[in-house]
Amino acid sequence: MTELLAPAGDLECFKQAIYNGADAVYLATERFGARAYAKNLTLDELKIALSLAHQIGKKIYVTVNTELKENELEDCKKYVKTLYELGVDAVIVADYSMINFIIEQCPNMEAHISTQVGIKDLNDVYFFDSIGAKRCVLAREVSFDEIKKIKEVSKMPLEIFAHGALCVSYSGGCLFSSMLTLRSGNRGRCAQNCRRDYKLYKDGKLIEEGYHLSMRDLNTSYYLKDLQNIDVNSLKIEGRMKDPEYVKIVVGEYRKKMDDPNYEPKSLDTIFHRNYTKGFLFNEDRGSIVDIHKKNNEGAFIGTIGDKQGNLTRVNLTRDLQLNDRIRIEGEEDYFFTVDQIFDLKNNEVTKTNKPCLLNIYRQMEPGAKIYKMIDTSIDLTITNLFKAPITIVASGSVGTPLTLQTSVQGIKFEGKSEALFEPSQSRPIDLQTLTKQLKKLSDTSLYLDKVINNLNGDLFMTISSINEARRNLVDNITSYFQGRRNDFINKSEFNAPSYDDHELMLTAYCTTREQYIECQKAGIKKIYFEDENTYTAYVKPHYNKTENYMLVGSYGGIQFHKGQASEIISDYSFNVCNSDSIYYLHKHGVDVVTLSLEMSQNEIKNVVDSYRQKFNQNPNIEITVYGHQNLMTLKYCPLRRYGECGKCQDHTYELEDSYSKFPTSRKDCITHIYNDKALNLIDDLNEIRQLTNRIRLQFTIEDQAETRKVIEEYMEKINNPYNSKSYFNKKMDTRGYYKREVL
Repeated sequence: MTELLAPAGDLECFKQAIYNGADAVYLATERFGARAYAKNLTLDELKIALSLAHQIGKKIYVTVNTELKENELEDCKKYVKTLYELGVDAVIVADYSMINFIIEQCPNMEAHISTQVGIKDLNDVYFFDSIGAKRCVLAREVSFDEIKKIKEVSKMPLEIFAHGALCVSYSGGCLFSSMLTLRSGNRGRCAQNCRRDYKLYKDGKLIEEGYHLSMRDLNTSYYLKDLQNIDVNSLKIEGRMKDPEYVKIVVGEYRKKMDDPNYEPKSLDTIFHRNYTKGFLFNEDRGSIVDIHKKNNEGAFIGTIGDKQGNLTRVNLTRDLQLNDRIRIEGEEDYFFTVDQIFDLKNNEVTKTNKPCLLNIYRQMEPGAKIYKMIDTSIDLTITNLFKAPITIVASGSVGTPLTLQTSVQGIKFEGKSEALFEPSQSRPIDLQTLTKQLKKLSDTSLYLDKVINNLNGDLFMTISSINEARRNLVDNITSYFQGRRNDFINKSEFNAPSYDDHELMLTAYCTTREQYIECQKAGIKKIYFEDENTYTAYVKPHYNKTENYMLVGSYGGIQFHKGQASEIISDYSFNVCNSDSIYYLHKHGVDVVTLSLEMSQNEIKNVVDSYRQKFNQNPNIEITVYGHQNLMTLKYCPLRRYGECGKCQDHTYELEDSYSKFPTSRKDCITHIYNDKALNLIDDLNEIRQLTNRIRLQFTIEDQAETRKVIEEYMEKINNPYNSKSYFNKKMDTRGYYKREVL
């Protein structure tokens, strides 16, 4: 059966999720989750949530899906151990060190591989199956047909996004936020630069200004049967930063549609959303998956503006409007306001209507302008018993004994007793009505009272407070049990790291064009990563070809495919490696050289190297990127398609410009790359860097042949003359990236 997985940013959202039909809920506490600005739960609230979920056979997955710095490793391990002991069902995890920590040391808690890892094809899935993961969350860019093919040959459970906000970049492959603001999306602090407006240029001429990177919201509600038919294991609703009203409506509508294919969702337009798209999942056009004219909530259409009537404006409604609803009136500049008064056409004040009415609108709006409801205050958040579990409570006792309450939840028997003892009744004995009234107060559980069996022996008396005490003891026993505490955590302290021979400083290069490759060859660079020469397997749309050569791999699928055949496997910066344990585990699983994350500072690299040396008594085999226009985003979406520019991207230059800078773009295999306008250049820092590694890389992307030659010559000169005091760094053209500054 396909699972419906819902988000929860706080305890109220959690309750709306499980009591409106979610099979599982994903959430975070205040630590290590990729939505650092969500409210999130405390550990005490997590304990409550675990019991509520487990009482009715539902599951909780905690997100620990940020990339970890070296100084966070031990703290995160302790935190994950706490989650394990509390009974969390699974952890959604991205950092490679923590993936392996969970698999090796938390035997009864599943490791679900986050979309941040970038699982895009069958080889990616095979890799994580081979190391013991229990679920893969696929990239949002994977299509229905691709998922179907994976399901036909792999038993790995798959989770996909079914509804909510979309990232424009492949998750885990976005550096835009951290480069511009030092807030890293890979660490849960995305500044959402993609929601800003940009000017798009072709050969220096403006094409159009708009929200070129602002994706529409995903809505697959009309395709759920297709996804269920191919046995997708979990359908995920995005929204840990959304409010309880959003969770209630979306979960409820998806639950109804999954249970009844003939049901037509009615309320998905009433809650926060941008214009909807069926996503890459169902082959949305690459040029129309964004809405360049809107970045925010579209809202539900409810009517149009009519003529002015005195100080008031006539509004022709098609749906309900009530006091305190927030609306948007479309215009040259949209107008937002909260409805504080509503009048019927006879000027009588009303609180709610779906008929033509009068509003006090404090701006002149054009007749016919469309009105959208942004916040619907009519959504009822009352919790019903629909998805709670019915229980029968048996009450027994006699004179001189305590009240004993017994019930069964999921086949497990529970008991609660009063401290007080029954006395003979002098007037009104306890009856079924009295017991039922007190025992139905189960609001702090996921249960409701279906039936009471009165097995009291004789006419008995006990205070109401003592009856309640027995009920509370019963509930406490149920609550405690379903938190599912574990004590079988595996302590592992011995690690064996592979041994590598030291060698002289090696200069490697990555190329995207034949001209760049030729210049690297001429310069005598021994290891050149170039897809056309079968020495590079791309992060997106990899061409898997067997080789005995060295191979730079951009994804875990590349490790899976080339392991055992390539003479040397180098993992790319796209693995986002920021700590020594991740280096160790990549070595363990077939990687010979690990390229560090681009988001690391000099001090952080030093911490990793020092820690690795201390743990394993040797140097880590790492590569550090020292030059290149950093790839800020990798997109399946094409900003050029809507303008009829398909096929022209190789013959023209295109740029996106915000208020600060222009960002060059390029296309290869119909994948868009957005680059930093300034090139990372650590040439003046090489003497420090060579103390940390014996491999450094030049990353060539948008450089022409002459520029490529110049960069190589300068690096060769600096390498051969390390004590040359000449500065090669150009403040106008170059950046040190993250090397002298740390991301949040």
